[in-house]
Amino acid sequence: MASNERIRKYLDAGTVLGQVSRGRAEEIVRELVNAGDIQRSQAQEWVDNLVERSRKTSEQVLELVRHEVATQLDRIDGKSLEAIANQVAEILKKSAAAGRTATKDATTQASKTAKGVSTQASKTAKGVSTQASKTAKGVSTQATKTAKRATAAAKKVTPTRGGSGKSGSKKTKTSTSDKKSSGKKSDKKAAS
Repeated sequence: MASNERIRKYLDAGTVLGQVSRGRAEEIVRELVNAGDIQRSQAQEWVDNLVERSRKTSEQVLELVRHEVATQLDRIDGKSLEAIANQVAEILKKSAAAGRTATKDATTQASKTAKGVSTQASKTAKGVSTQASKTAKGVSTQATKTAKRATAAAKKVTPTRGGSGKSGSKKTKTSTSDKKSSGKKSDKKAAS
């Protein structure tokens, strides 16, 4: 009796889960043969029985589901179904409108941000250009001043003709002393 109870559990487990494949049925029967619950000569009969029972159970479950679906569909009237369809359509319309609004808002925000960035970049470029112009003007002024100082310094160092600068007066002094010594030579020539 204990072995029959174990066999019944195997059969119920196989049929509860749905249709049992032939391979799974053979595996179950092999386990029963190895446990000594059934004889090898009965193995093929058990496999066929298990597969047939599983198929019948699957058909019964399928028929039960079909019957229940048909019963539920009969309970639903056309007006209720149409009302549900209209509600679903309204929800879809609202969802689409919300999507369009969100897209429009995102596009507007992106446009404003791009415009702001462009304006800021333009202001920055203008500021940099103005600063560069001021710097260039300052450098030019400084270069002009430096050139004038260099010219003045060069004039002081370079001897000039006509004797208006310091180096000119030195030259004049040198010329006068040269004249004195050449005058002395001329006097000596005249005396001899």
